[in-house]
Amino acid sequence: MVSVSADVTPADLSIEDARVLGREGRFDVAIADGVIRSVTPRDGGGAAGAGAAGAAPVVPAPAIERIDARGGLVSPSFVEPHYHPDKAFSRRGRVEQPDGFELAREIKAGFTEAGVEARATEAFRLAVSQGVGSMRANVDVDSIAGLTNVRGVLAARERVRDLIDVQVVAFPQEGLLRDAPAQELLVQAMAEGADVVGGWPNVEDGEAAQLAHLDFVFDLAERFDADLDVHVDCYCDPAERMLEPLAERTLARGFEGRVLASHCCGLEVYPDDDARRVIGRVAAAQIHVCVQPANTSAQYGPRGLSRTRELLAAGVPVSAGSDNMFDGWYLLGNLDPLDRAVLAYHGAGLGGRYTHLPTELLWELVTDRAAAAIGTTPGRVEAGAPADLVVFDAPDVELALAALPGKRTTIKRGRVVAARESAVWSVGGRCAACAP
Repeated sequence: MVSVSADVTPADLSIEDARVLGREGRFDVAIADGVIRSVTPRDGGGAAGAGAAGAAPVVPAPAIERIDARGGLVSPSFVEPHYHPDKAFSRRGRVEQPDGFELAREIKAGFTEAGVEARATEAFRLAVSQGVGSMRANVDVDSIAGLTNVRGVLAARERVRDLIDVQVVAFPQEGLLRDAPAQELLVQAMAEGADVVGGWPNVEDGEAAQLAHLDFVFDLAERFDADLDVHVDCYCDPAERMLEPLAERTLARGFEGRVLASHCCGLEVYPDDDARRVIGRVAAAQIHVCVQPANTSAQYGPRGLSRTRELLAAGVPVSAGSDNMFDGWYLLGNLDPLDRAVLAYHGAGLGGRYTHLPTELLWELVTDRAAAAIGTTPGRVEAGAPADLVVFDAPDVELALAALPGKRTTIKRGRVVAARESAVWSVGGRCAACAP
């Protein structure tokens, strides 16, 4: 016997026979008006959407569109907390320039708004196909690019607004004192629609200028009531020492929880006592730290992954970002959050001898922790939550991280907006393991 409510209305989308992240069993997920309406156990008991104990199972509402998950995993969509879409796909041919800054300047000097818009749009679409539902985009603002990059990315954001949520960071890559015109350009970028104030104090000449850079971006963030996203101590160099002043200013200005510090690689090579002190101040300031796993083997030499384990142990919220892709800074990349998670596992030593795979942590680096890093609410697969989801053929996190063949479907606000699929074949026919 089954029971059907008299007031059931059609769902926009039904995901049937799915495994739900963090829960046992299989479920039907009904979605309407961009929101999850119910998560119903297929055996009819024990969770939201089910009837009382012993009652007949509830039939999912009729759906306009159905996905048969066949036991595949459903998860909240991924979050990309640190990426530079203005530079996406900008590398041309072989890279001969030995200095990253010079190459970046050379490339972006030829950017146009239309070109940035087109390339950033393609990057956003690629991210969506990988299951990314939200992104924080760092965009250069300086005397070389002017506002070209910001305007191009803002236009691209408008083009993909139904596919992915994008926050734009006005990022002064060339500095603010060393590149004085960038100060007014940064103000203008915020006025024209950038969401977050960016910074990179280490590019300035000398400690006094670096501290002045920090003071400027805090002033600007207060002026626009915006969060801060600061590249800080980006290289494995013990002389890179701006993370601690960033924490001190975060506390003094009352910005706890509103600052994201990216890279933080200098910390990796500090003396242990210094590192413990700085990590303690970062924790007290409630600063989020975003590491870039691809930096373990970057184009201009390894840049490290900070002290990820020590930061986590101290309660510092850590996430993982992509940084760059196919540009003057990084020659590879595909914006796949699961690649980032696996790289973090290896590069940051998140495993250990005779230990299990820390799947919950690896998943959180690119979901819950990444969402908190950019100031958004972590996603949930439960009734009443926004229907921003990813559906996998893989039945669990371990197999999804293993990148086995299969399909990945991205749902944004209750609509299927993208999918990617991979397969395995061999001479003489498909292997039995690949059969549907």
